[in-house]
Amino acid sequence: MSPTSPRRALQWTLLAALARALAMPGFLGGFGWLLLFPAIGFRVAGWQEGARWKTDYLGGLLFWTISFIFLVHVFLLVPLGAAIILGSCWVVEGWLFRILHRRFSVSVSALLALPLAEFLRMKWFYLAVGGVPWANLGFALAPSPALSLASVLGEGGLVILAVALGLMPWCLWRTHGRERQVAAVAPALIVVSAGLVMILPGAPDPEGSLRCLTVQPMIRIDEKHGGLNASEFFDREDKVTQDAFQAGERPDLVIWAETMWPFAAVEQDSIGIMRRPWPNQPMEERAMQDLQYEQSLMVRFLLARAENRPHFLTGAHFYYPVQPSDPPEVLSPRGTEFLLFDSTGNLLQHFSKHKLVPFGESLPFGGNFPGAEAISRLFQQVSGLRPDFARTEQTGPLQDVDGLPRLGGAVCWENVFEDTFRMQADLGAQAFLILSNEDWFGLGGIEMEQMVEATRLRAVETGLSILRSTNTGVTCLVSPDGTVEAPLKPGETGWWGVDLPLRPVSGWLTPYRAFGWLLLPTWSLMAVLLALLSWWKPAQKPLEERQLDPLSGEG
Repeated sequence: MSPTSPRRALQWTLLAALARALAMPGFLGGFGWLLLFPAIGFRVAGWQEGARWKTDYLGGLLFWTISFIFLVHVFLLVPLGAAIILGSCWVVEGWLFRILHRRFSVSVSALLALPLAEFLRMKWFYLAVGGVPWANLGFALAPSPALSLASVLGEGGLVILAVALGLMPWCLWRTHGRERQVAAVAPALIVVSAGLVMILPGAPDPEGSLRCLTVQPMIRIDEKHGGLNASEFFDREDKVTQDAFQAGERPDLVIWAETMWPFAAVEQDSIGIMRRPWPNQPMEERAMQDLQYEQSLMVRFLLARAENRPHFLTGAHFYYPVQPSDPPEVLSPRGTEFLLFDSTGNLLQHFSKHKLVPFGESLPFGGNFPGAEAISRLFQQVSGLRPDFARTEQTGPLQDVDGLPRLGGAVCWENVFEDTFRMQADLGAQAFLILSNEDWFGLGGIEMEQMVEATRLRAVETGLSILRSTNTGVTCLVSPDGTVEAPLKPGETGWWGVDLPLRPVSGWLTPYRAFGWLLLPTWSLMAVLLALLSWWKPAQKPLEERQLDPLSGEG
């Protein structure tokens, strides 16, 4: 067997983690994505030197600590806490690679294992907290020329492309004969997807537009969770909105961002009470009828000075009733929701945020484990929020009402989930609105840039325009080709009147929506089947490959 070196294995693995993290948007400007390709080679080199699960885990720990460095704005140790959990993803990568390598070459094993591991993390993760698509290998290509290929491949297909591109130099340098055929995977993906982009019919012209007024009030988290009461909070946003009306804006839709409605939002006909806890304060209980009256009154007040009769859309914490006879520990189910009102204050439609932030908004297994309540209280003390958000069956897009178009919607974290947008587009969404409040992560910087890059992927995948309405930035309009228009700077208080282009309800699909979204699931299924084959029936590799490959156990 060829000699291996644990020390060199660790060095290569840590170098791979550093390069892979810095390749993500926001770290090194517009060309940082180029680091992704050597990062793949460094990862394979670590395995060639005999890296095992402990080495893989240290690489994952470094990668995720850097990737989530912006979480220091929430709490100093949060990046490390997230990395301790997500570092296991790198262990899974290595485990899958070593299983596949019992039968296949290094390059083939890596080409199968890395996309499969990314698919598992992006869709389900391993600790019952839902998918975590953040910082995946395809996402790194969002600022690159490969962005246009997302209309065919989607972000999942870009994962495969990123791995194949990274393996090309490795295959040409370290392999011989038929093994070099792996180097053809990336060019084949590029040629096929680029060819489809050129020969298939382009997107139809917009079917009109919707005039939107989006408000960026610049209310900091410390103000929101203690510095301002609900009335002061409302007044800050109302002033910016009234400034827009006085400047002559006549919007069809007024938009406030995620959780920027400062009052408890409720269904109009619900009966009972809202019961919610506050840190170091008595339990709050209020009659649903009182909350309904307050909600309608404040919407009417907000829109009273508009020259036309616009609708109002906002994000809010939405509470469902409990009964006064329920035990005191029974709290009102609460979710983050997307709310649409008419100018008289009637709540026309609402739907839930379904992709919840792990540990910030939800706990593993839905919080059904010993100690979950203590963890929820601790998170509420630190952040002001309990990680027990509810999901309802209501989903976007908003249906036709009062002459408004079908608008798809997403809240903050949902921005990074491709299936959220694809499914709503398939249900007839003509454009998307993203409501977001990202002051948790600081002004400007890595997180905001990455959120915009994720929105560009969603726009190219679906072929629909997307308007991001945020509290502190980045508020912007993203066109179906990924072009970004952002007149408001992060940290700036202001408003923006913008025409949101609308696509026809039916009759055209991007190739991604038609079939491209199946690429990564199909690839992953194939990798699982081959991994099972490798597990039960390892193959003898050719002598020349065993001599080159220290993982073969021969030579």
